[in-house]
Amino acid sequence: MVSYENMTERQRFWFDFAQEGGKVLFVKDSDLDEAGAQAVAEVLKLNQTKAPWVSLECNHIGDAIAQTLAEGLKVNTSLPQFYLSHNEIGNAGAQAIAEALKVNTTLDFLGLDSNQIDDLGAFFIAEALKVNKTLTYLRLDNNLLTNVGIKILNQTGNSICKLVGLDNQRVPSLAELNQIVARAAAGVIHIADIQQLRYDHAAKAQQWRSELSVKDQELQQLRSELVTRNHELKSAHERIDALERNHPNSGHPIPQIPLSTLVTATNSFADSLLGEGAFGRVYAASLDGSRVAIKKLSAETIESYATFLAELSALARFRHRNIITILFYAEAHGEYCLVYEFMQNGSVRDRLDCKKDTPPLTWSQRHRIAVDVSRGMNYVQTVFAPDHVLFHLDLKTDNVLLGEFFNAKVSDFGLVRVAQRLDEKSYLRTQNLQGTTAYVCPDFREGRMTIKTDVYAFGMILLELLTAMKPSNRLKAETRKAVKNKNIYDMLDAALASTQERQSASKMVTLALECLDDDTDDRPTFGHLLATLDRF
Repeated sequence: MVSYENMTERQRFWFDFAQEGGKVLFVKDSDLDEAGAQAVAEVLKLNQTKAPWVSLECNHIGDAIAQTLAEGLKVNTSLPQFYLSHNEIGNAGAQAIAEALKVNTTLDFLGLDSNQIDDLGAFFIAEALKVNKTLTYLRLDNNLLTNVGIKILNQTGNSICKLVGLDNQRVPSLAELNQIVARAAAGVIHIADIQQLRYDHAAKAQQWRSELSVKDQELQQLRSELVTRNHELKSAHERIDALERNHPNSGHPIPQIPLSTLVTATNSFADSLLGEGAFGRVYAASLDGSRVAIKKLSAETIESYATFLAELSALARFRHRNIITILFYAEAHGEYCLVYEFMQNGSVRDRLDCKKDTPPLTWSQRHRIAVDVSRGMNYVQTVFAPDHVLFHLDLKTDNVLLGEFFNAKVSDFGLVRVAQRLDEKSYLRTQNLQGTTAYVCPDFREGRMTIKTDVYAFGMILLELLTAMKPSNRLKAETRKAVKNKNIYDMLDAALASTQERQSASKMVTLALECLDDDTDDRPTFGHLLATLDRF
């Protein structure tokens, strides 16, 4: 930086002139030399020009002076308009100005028309426009651009800057042609640098493609292994199901623990409330270092201690990997509690609602939930049938809980729901209508209870898994309408994005609507549902 004291007399003249330029600093036909350009550049650096725009047209400015002015433009934060038209600026000057544009944040108009900028200069300016976000108007008409340079400028991707006069270029004179040749010879190093850069990018792209190909092969191998593991898991599940059918649980009694232990674990039932249902409140607690869920039953749900023990004994027979396990019970002074295993991923409904910013369930997780619920419900309806059949009667996504690996278990069977001597064609009369409205089938509203009653509720659960919407009769009606109009994809949860997921989901929609049939006889059994879902 040249201080005012060290400037020559001519430089001081230009410095003072530029500083006191008034509304417009207009210098024309004055043969601005290198010394003068340095003075003007200092004014630009110091942001001391009072003019809102500077015009240095028709001053025979070449690359050297343009480079000096560009240094001032780099640090200037006050000048909005700069005119360098009708000069002799070539590619080197254009490159210097381009570098200034990459860092300048105030210039919105730049006139470079009627200079000697060709395609190489256009390349430098195009690179600058990819970075600059404030220049809105650039004049480049009457230069030496060919279609190559024009194409480069038009492909910068900068929608803010208006490029004026690109199609209005002149044919170079013999003298200009000689200059272009000379500049091209001097600019070979630039072209070589560009070519080297392109080569490096191409080599890096090839390396990435090779690495991507390897990763793709690894992914295909993992997918193949996953398919194999899924087959193995399915086979294991089938063997377990067979064992459970042939050797049902013998009904080991559920152990009793002191109520005082649960009172202490829950701070007198004041801490860690997980939820509240028709049968009581549920609390999270820790017993002997293990997380558990403690349900304090509502007094009105218990007829007598003898009845409670009898019903608890019946429930103890229905132990299954997809049914929440009752670990202990407690009773004292008319208060009753059940201790369940703790399911750390909460309810399906909470996950569909993405509570606590949890990610959406994947298709494989949703499919597994459907399979797990149907497997658990099929077990409780068939393992001791027809002598003993367990009803749920409040099956819903709030009562389907998820473990560490998103294995699903049905919870909240409550009590007094074990029926005797019931087969597929039988039904029971009940005056005790419970359950959530959207999940309740017509026959249950009429007081009839069959093994297809819970199937209806399962159909609503399937629609929730597929759409993530809240359960309602409207959801059922809109789904039927979407199927009829062949636009079911519009109703699916946006998280189910892939074509394969949507195709599988559309098959599940059909199954859900079969479950939601008003006619009991037309609903499938849980055994049929399990077999069908296993084929998805």
